[in-house]
Amino acid sequence: MHYRYRVLLFTTILFSSWFSSASAEDPLVVSLSQLSTRGTQIIDNTGTPVVLKGCNVGNWLLLEMWMLTVDHGQFPDQYMFEMNLEDRFSPSQRDRLMEVYRENWITPRDFEIIRSFGFNVIRLPFNYRLLEDDDQPFKLKQDAFKWLDRAIEMAEQAGLYVILDMHGVPGGQSVDHPTGRSGQNKLWGDPVYGKRAAWLWKQIAQRYKDRASVAGYDLINEPYTDFKADIRPQLREIFEEIYDSIREVDTRHIVFAPAPLWGGLAFYGTPADNGWNNVAFTEHHYPGLFGGDPSMKTHSDFIYNALPQKENELEAVQSPMLIGEWNPVFENLGGGDLMRRYFDEYGKRGWAATIWSYKILHKEGGVINDNWYMVTNTQPLVSPDFTTASLKQIESYFKWFGTMDYLIDEPMRKALTRPDPVDLDFDEPAPRVTTPPHNDELVNWNSSDIGGALSGGQQVLADDEMAIYGGGGDIWAHADQFRLIWKQLEGDFAITATLESLEDTHVYAKAGLMARADLSPGSAQVLIHAFPSGILALGVRPEAGESMTEAQIVNNHWPIHLRLTRRGDTFTGEYSLDRLTWIRVGDEIKMASIADRCYIGMAVLSHLPKGLTEARFGGIQLNQNQDTRP
Repeated sequence: MHYRYRVLLFTTILFSSWFSSASAEDPLVVSLSQLSTRGTQIIDNTGTPVVLKGCNVGNWLLLEMWMLTVDHGQFPDQYMFEMNLEDRFSPSQRDRLMEVYRENWITPRDFEIIRSFGFNVIRLPFNYRLLEDDDQPFKLKQDAFKWLDRAIEMAEQAGLYVILDMHGVPGGQSVDHPTGRSGQNKLWGDPVYGKRAAWLWKQIAQRYKDRASVAGYDLINEPYTDFKADIRPQLREIFEEIYDSIREVDTRHIVFAPAPLWGGLAFYGTPADNGWNNVAFTEHHYPGLFGGDPSMKTHSDFIYNALPQKENELEAVQSPMLIGEWNPVFENLGGGDLMRRYFDEYGKRGWAATIWSYKILHKEGGVINDNWYMVTNTQPLVSPDFTTASLKQIESYFKWFGTMDYLIDEPMRKALTRPDPVDLDFDEPAPRVTTPPHNDELVNWNSSDIGGALSGGQQVLADDEMAIYGGGGDIWAHADQFRLIWKQLEGDFAITATLESLEDTHVYAKAGLMARADLSPGSAQVLIHAFPSGILALGVRPEAGESMTEAQIVNNHWPIHLRLTRRGDTFTGEYSLDRLTWIRVGDEIKMASIADRCYIGMAVLSHLPKGLTEARFGGIQLNQNQDTRP
């Protein structure tokens, strides 16, 4: 056994004995007070700030097959998993087996283990299908609240608050599998699904309006649609519809407004100005996993730059925050000690935070260095083949979950509960540049900060060389925000430049060559560009206001020579490492939406809301009409 871990078998009896003997002075053994919001804080009924710190109890009331180590290709989501049980046995046996699963995946011992990590809250992901059938919308199942009730009761017994999280929303809020059924994404296209969600939340609020242990309602988990579309206007409308429905029966509980994948939270406006009370925001943080490379630099930048910026945004709207999912995961970056640092950073701002996730199974069992779990199976997993196993074998396997020996992540528990955290070796990043160090006058070029990007600048180093300082959130989805150095040209052209460097302000900072129909944020455009990692991409928005697509090529060599060519309606993006051999990125693009006279030039963005990046271009050369090959 790895020296950093020890295997503990916690039985319900053992933990019940420990729990009953805890001192009344233990800060976790207290009656749970009704929570509300005041400014950027969550407070109890005496007005005392409360910092909610805990975990998600995932894969219980909504299954994610990877957490069971079930082949994702075979069963991509809970819906297909259940359909297999139904087809092999019967609808009634499917339902019975899923009840056996829920009875055993989480039991009272799990809540007591959660509490032993110093936690005071769980986020409870659930599938709307627990409450309502698709063939009988706007009608609760007979036992609709059985499992929400049971989860809340077990949490109360352990002194834990519960955040109710509708992880799967009627119709599906994204194409991803955590909704319970991948590929649906109907919430944004048919208003009936928003009305169903609002109706369901009203039923939930009616039931728990007087339950102080319910910390709040997390309305829509990860409203990420197809991971491209900008659904902010629709999201705000749906949120307000659900909020109004809840407030018809419950004015006491906190309602969490979810962040979309792109664009921050400003689109909601200020809750006070909207007439919303007890509203907080929620988003998910995975730096180094889904955004940035897994390095201390990424985490340093996130802690010292991104979190203060988010704090300023929340101060401006006077609302609290829930970081509903996050996890640093990697042991080589600090493991539990890095997790403690994040909890402390969130806590000093008064933010609630719940890691993903409490319990996950692993084929090999035992220690997994880079992990998502607080507990896992001690021994190698012997799981049935759900396509051939008998009903009895599957039932026995599900029952085993309730008695399985746990390996508990002891280093994590120690890191989170020790009086003084381990001091991690963070290098505080240099302050972000918010004012361009140069803003030289341009000759034969023009400049624009598209989409309200932070005002940038440039240093003209030679006739064909300049450093460009650009801000802006991104060139992506339906609208852009960046700095463009441009000319307006008519006819065929080829523009070539050497991208000598790009400051690593964010993994998605960009610099490259662009052709654009106009200077509006949602213009049709083609962009051949590089990220700070050296990865190259050809991005295309085929029509004004449409969502972009992108083709990428792996590259880690600098400098990078870029070329963008137009012949008629056809655009081609290429790169070279020697300016002799040119390699196309993606396909040739037919773009009738870009008129014969268009805007071309160098595009730069920092991917920061309040900061600039620097990109250096050399060998800038533009050939027009008669010779489009420099």
